[in-house]
Amino acid sequence: MKILHYFPTTRLTEGGTVRAALDLSTALARFGHEVVWLTTDDCDVPEQWGNEPNTPTVVLLGPLQKTGGRFSANQVSMATAAAADADVVHIHAMWMPSNVQMATACKRAGTPWVLSTHGMLDDWCMEQRGLKKRLYLATYGKKLVHGASTILTTAEEEKRQASRWLPHDNAVAIPLIVDLEPYAHVPNPILAEEAFGAFPNKAVLFLSRVHPKKSIETLIETASILKERGETPSFLIAGTGEQQYIDMLQNAVDNQGLTKQFNFLGMVVGDTKLSLFAHADVFALPTQQENFGLVYPEAMLCETPVITTKGTDIWRELESGGGALIVDRDAVAFADAISSVLSNDEKRNEMGKAARKHMLNWLDTGQVVKSYEAMYEKAATVPAM
Repeated sequence: MKILHYFPTTRLTEGGTVRAALDLSTALARFGHEVVWLTTDDCDVPEQWGNEPNTPTVVLLGPLQKTGGRFSANQVSMATAAAADADVVHIHAMWMPSNVQMATACKRAGTPWVLSTHGMLDDWCMEQRGLKKRLYLATYGKKLVHGASTILTTAEEEKRQASRWLPHDNAVAIPLIVDLEPYAHVPNPILAEEAFGAFPNKAVLFLSRVHPKKSIETLIETASILKERGETPSFLIAGTGEQQYIDMLQNAVDNQGLTKQFNFLGMVVGDTKLSLFAHADVFALPTQQENFGLVYPEAMLCETPVITTKGTDIWRELESGGGALIVDRDAVAFADAISSVLSNDEKRNEMGKAARKHMLNWLDTGQVVKSYEAMYEKAATVPAM
């Protein structure tokens, strides 16, 4: 099939949506499909794309110059032509005005489109500036959602929450593509130790965007509770965010006498990131909302047990393999869970091995790609609604 993917930007700093869309495009091309990546910039397009066989082709529309991040008339024409040349178009995310224009281009071209919600219709997300989002869905964004042949979610829980806002019973749940090649073997923790030094106690890792939604404050309170119990694990905070918020977190750590336990590592990527997962004894993310959350399979493929909340759409899939604990987003609950994992080396090792085995099975690339292929084939036969 010829599959066109559209997302306005290819900047990985924009978050997990870009990463997920790039990985899916790469996998589909590797399995023999003709994949086109339509975007306004090629900032972080993989170097091998277009230079090696079975890789996606990039079509650049140029920067969005109209008010509100919308297509110009020329860009609409380019998008329509690109859509007309595809069997199916895959539009990623909900709230970008150009995504609605992309749906209009598909309609004009007579090409069906799939819409990935990427967790943006979750209950928590719809509570944030909820009135504005509901108005958008009822007006400008209506054609994007109502006309889609298929609504793609990443888990049954996301599908359940999103269905409240969907006019048709056309949602499916398929996990994201996760590149398993870097995890052929469990990463070595030495690289992380060389980069950050050895930590005096067992390590609890947070690796994500440093943002209030992730509830790092809960981990600070958790550390305080554990300290009162005589337990002082190291807390490693990897990720970037607004400096004002990071400073506030650092002040909270200092005020509670936890300075020696908390290490703010900044952005960690590549082999060092995988080594850091392997170095950690447990991965903890007390998030308020997370869609698929690539950090979970990344941690579990490194044999690192996970502790998180039901704010994660894939919490059932994580828990079912025996390598994750799903608890309330509460400092006492996290303290109890962290303590139970860190205090029992045998249990922790068993959880880590179970986590890796489960991820390798659930996210087997060949099987996941087959699910996407079936979805695209069905979508391509359904006219825009």
